[in-house]
Amino acid sequence: MPDTQPRLAVVGPGLIGTSVALAAARRWPGLEVRTVDQGEPLETIGDSLVVILAMPVDVIVQTLPRLGAIMHRHALVIDTGSTKRAVMAAAAAAHLSQFVGGHPMAGGTSTGPSEARADLFDGRAWFLTNPDAPDAVRRAVKFVEALGARPVVLTDHGEEHDRLMAAVSHLPQLVASALMLTVDRAIGTDNLKWAGQGLRDTTRLAGSQASVWESILATNSQEVKPLLRRLAAELVTLSDQLDDREAIRTFFAEAARAKSSCL
Repeated sequence: MPDTQPRLAVVGPGLIGTSVALAAARRWPGLEVRTVDQGEPLETIGDSLVVILAMPVDVIVQTLPRLGAIMHRHALVIDTGSTKRAVMAAAAAAHLSQFVGGHPMAGGTSTGPSEARADLFDGRAWFLTNPDAPDAVRRAVKFVEALGARPVVLTDHGEEHDRLMAAVSHLPQLVASALMLTVDRAIGTDNLKWAGQGLRDTTRLAGSQASVWESILATNSQEVKPLLRRLAAELVTLSDQLDDREAIRTFFAEAARAKSSCL
């Protein structure tokens, strides 16, 4: 992306979208940024040279077919959705030659713009993929590097990304929420005041909003479903081994070894 007054459009100025705008303005002072919020006309992206789609996955999929007729023909389009296969398929169907599927590994339980900050992506991985548009991917790499992120280029149409995210992101979210519900239903909400730091730490993600996760889970169910079933089987096995000291030692040792490799 050139240093001379690049034009950026952010569709969906929530936490991620607004942070993109702030990080870009940090890199390019005087940057012209156009934002399009829900209910506002998409046509305002005009002649922007980079268009960021920072909405829920289902909204991104619905928006992609409309872009070709209204944006600059050389505009780079990058989405920030948490799943990629459905998005990549929609972009291909819309014949967007400069589209790159993206996913920054940054965010929080709050999705509003009030939590946005220019350094949100500093040092964080940002997945990028579109093997059918290598020039667009190169442009996207330069752009996310300028935002402070660490680009991770995948060479498929989102399959590997969705497989990885199901395990390292989507499953943990569901486990945290399910754990919180299980404890609440077991002891009652009034008794949650006695919770120690362990429960607070392991259920931090339970504060996440369903509006974010609905489309993520719907578009990655084929990867998440078997992981949930595998976890359920693991818990059933564990429940039958609670008085088996050797099994418990093995369980904790294997988990601790895996944890030591978690970045």
